Amino acid sequence: QLPSSTTGCLPPCTMAGPAMAVPPLSSPGARDDAARCSIGSEPRAHELGFGEGDCVWTPCKRNGFRPSTIVHVNADDSLLVECVGEGAASQVRRSTVTRSEVRPYYDYGPTRTWADNTEMVHLDDANILENIRRRYLQDEPYTYTANVLLAVNPYKKIPGLYGMEKIHAYGGKGLGALPPHPYAIADRAYRRMLREERNQALVISGESGAGKTETAKVTMHYLTQISRTDHEHGGKIQDKIISSSPILESFGNASTVRNMNSSRFGKYNTMNFNRVGQLKFAGIQTYLLEASRVVRQQPQERNFHVFYEMLAGLDEGLKLELLLDSAERYHLLYAEGADPHTEGSPEQRREQVKFNELRAALSVFVSEDMQKTFWEILAALIHLGEAKFVDLCDASASTVHRRDSQGTDLGASCDAVHCDPASDEAQVKLSVESQDDVAHAAFLLGVRQDQLENALMWKERKVEGKPSLFSPRTRTQAEQTLQSIIKILYKRLFDHIVTQINESSRSGYAETEHEACRINSIGTLDIYGFERLQTNSFEQLCINLANERLQQYFVENVLRAEQELYKREGLPWCGLQLPDAQPVCNAIGQVFRVLDEYSQNLMRSVGNPTDKNFCLKVIEEASKDPERKEVLRAVKPGSSGRKSLPKLSGTGRKSLSALSMNEGFVIRHYAGQVDYSTHGWLEKNNDKLLPECEALICDSTDSLVESLGEEDASNARGPSFRSISKRYTKDLEALLDTLSTCNLHYIRCFKPNGEQMPDRFDGSLVLDQIVQCGTIELVKIMHDGFPNRCCFDEVVARFRDLLPERFHHFGKRTFIEALMCAYDVPASDWALGMSRLFLKAGQMQALENLRAEGVALCAERLSGILARIIRKRWARAGHAVRLCCYLPKLLEQIRVRRASEALAKATVAASRLAPRLLEARARVEA
Repeated sequence: QLPSSTTGCLPPCTMAGPAMAVPPLSSPGARDDAARCSIGSEPRAHELGFGEGDCVWTPCKRNGFRPSTIVHVNADDSLLVECVGEGAASQVRRSTVTRSEVRPYYDYGPTRTWADNTEMVHLDDANILENIRRRYLQDEPYTYTANVLLAVNPYKKIPGLYGMEKIHAYGGKGLGALPPHPYAIADRAYRRMLREERNQALVISGESGAGKTETAKVTMHYLTQISRTDHEHGGKIQDKIISSSPILESFGNASTVRNMNSSRFGKYNTMNFNRVGQLKFAGIQTYLLEASRVVRQQPQERNFHVFYEMLAGLDEGLKLELLLDSAERYHLLYAEGADPHTEGSPEQRREQVKFNELRAALSVFVSEDMQKTFWEILAALIHLGEAKFVDLCDASASTVHRRDSQGTDLGASCDAVHCDPASDEAQVKLSVESQDDVAHAAFLLGVRQDQLENALMWKERKVEGKPSLFSPRTRTQAEQTLQSIIKILYKRLFDHIVTQINESSRSGYAETEHEACRINSIGTLDIYGFERLQTNSFEQLCINLANERLQQYFVENVLRAEQELYKREGLPWCGLQLPDAQPVCNAIGQVFRVLDEYSQNLMRSVGNPTDKNFCLKVIEEASKDPERKEVLRAVKPGSSGRKSLPKLSGTGRKSLSALSMNEGFVIRHYAGQVDYSTHGWLEKNNDKLLPECEALICDSTDSLVESLGEEDASNARGPSFRSISKRYTKDLEALLDTLSTCNLHYIRCFKPNGEQMPDRFDGSLVLDQIVQCGTIELVKIMHDGFPNRCCFDEVVARFRDLLPERFHHFGKRTFIEALMCAYDVPASDWALGMSRLFLKAGQMQALENLRAEGVALCAERLSGILARIIRKRWARAGHAVRLCCYLPKLLEQIRVRRASEALAKATVAASRLAPRLLEARARVEA
């Protein structure tokens, strides 16, 4: 159980008024200030009473804040402070700071920490940061902020932090009963689902590398273990849920400059339970796999894990059959600054272990033969990545092949020096060293080599009732076609695997219509973190849009809803200024609408849809709207465009690659400014393959490859368009709609340093993340407000047995007041609204524990409470009698006053009208 208040003592119980909340008391040092302020307000700078000799926190570029001592208070209200410098040759340094930059310092001792940030004396960014830092360095990576869990990635294994012993310890315990842990959040969601029969969702957010995926795995493992499922069925479902993690990690995660195991897709895992808590089935919904990574990675980054694990873990016989060599530097797998691991290196051994885990996990869902087909497809993609094209237009005495309308080779002609784009002569050919690689790829995919080469080098245009027409591709078009085939095949293979996992996880469960109404789910949202890379493209904009929408969702559904509830329930509250991400979301929405227009025009060959024209149109549209032009603007030539805006946390780099005019734009996100390169967006936004490439896949002799094709698209007369941005936006809105039907439980993940090293805490980096994710506002609201609340009916029903029967005939409000006083709940820790009981953090769990333990109350205390209730009722009765006596007099006074006012108005009107009437009569008589 958490302490009842930050003071550590319980004030004497008093009966609260019928609809008035008792203002909460803060820490001893701030008690007087709290008495002067409404809930949610903050003392002004001069009220903090900083004076010479006081210890305070002052800003520090390296650590966020550092302890300092006030030397002098200047006349302009600034402060001269001194602090001890960092490093071996530390010296005392003095500097001048403004009051707004200073935070109060409270000495808890060298090792004291708080499990819940809301318990601290001073609630601000500096003290929250220091509490998190101390806990992190003490191998306590988890901290509560009321009902929200803050998790700092330790980048190491902490003995005893997880395991079955811990799972059993947290089962049935509420928040605060044990140290902060994801198990407690998962258990709270599970118990609440059973009690309220409503869907729950765990929203796990944070930057890339903050540990979101690992935290999601921890919570799902806990839920599989505590579910009341029979051993045989439960074991199978649990195995499938646990086995899906290494599969999705291998096929969907990659190494980036910021994270060695970065999720390159978003996922929402659902675990479905019946009314008694038995796990019945599970499912996975994925979002926006970064398929472009298959063909292109940024410097020092790698492709998806599965490629390297396959090369390291396949036996030599199968590698020989697939014509793979683990020492070969394949173009698809190794970008600039990335090289193959040496034979027998720790990295290669680790990848071998991962591959064995992957095969074991896949065996839960698919057969060995199907797994071999997976390796064949992946090997084919690697070989396709080795294909290189020779441009015949610039080659003298080159052999050029001509084709008829069926694509049949009509022979060769020599000495072709220039190529006419409108001619039917080939403009490119495969290089000599690429022939074998394309042949290997065609064989592994079950397609004919000549058909594969034709699809790469020739465009096909179908005309109804006539033979198809073929025109040659340029070298750039051939390379784009090759990359499209590789990306689409990998993406569809990934989707196929996810479908297999979902079907297998639901197999054996036949849901009836009656039973469907009795199923509730617990979802775990593991979405990609906010990103700003060396080069930011279409995928980064989609990823950052998801983070913007989730951040806005958090603000609207947690912070703003909390404030509105207090006002609606009649509790005193001074609102906090909350961030608004809607202008950024609107700007990105406009970018997507323009992108769809230009992508569709490109497919239809309408107008001049180029990347530069698209970029120019986006900037032009944004400049027309007052809100959008504040968050989206053009990139300054030769600069990254980020000097005037805050630094994004966690990048670890000082500058991004420079962009030229009309090559990109800059968007100011809640987490900082990001500049986006628009190169290749028109092609990236299309989820459709060219019909001739689609037909190639559909004609494969391999059943799995054939199933990856789209038959309707292969019969299309020409290029078609299916917007990725539109589908992604639709899926994102559907996700938010799903979350709106759930009780949400938040886990905020933070990365302690940019190097991903254990026991290293970069205060500036963590402070950026704390501020950006709304933790400061959350702490203020949860501390000054009441995170636990229940309807009167629910409180009476759940805690009716805690008071003797003679209390049961009282009204709901009276019963609840008696309950609070009977169990010494401090008056500052609860308040009665119009329809709900509001409680500070920890008090609801304390009542639940009292109910479970059956604590007996002192008869003398109960008698005293009854006496106060009786006196209060007599006082109310006296007030009612006096009111009844006063009301007739008041009504009579109102009647007399109204009559007097009416008489006065009539008199004035008559006095003004009488002379006119007399004058009119005189004229008539004359």
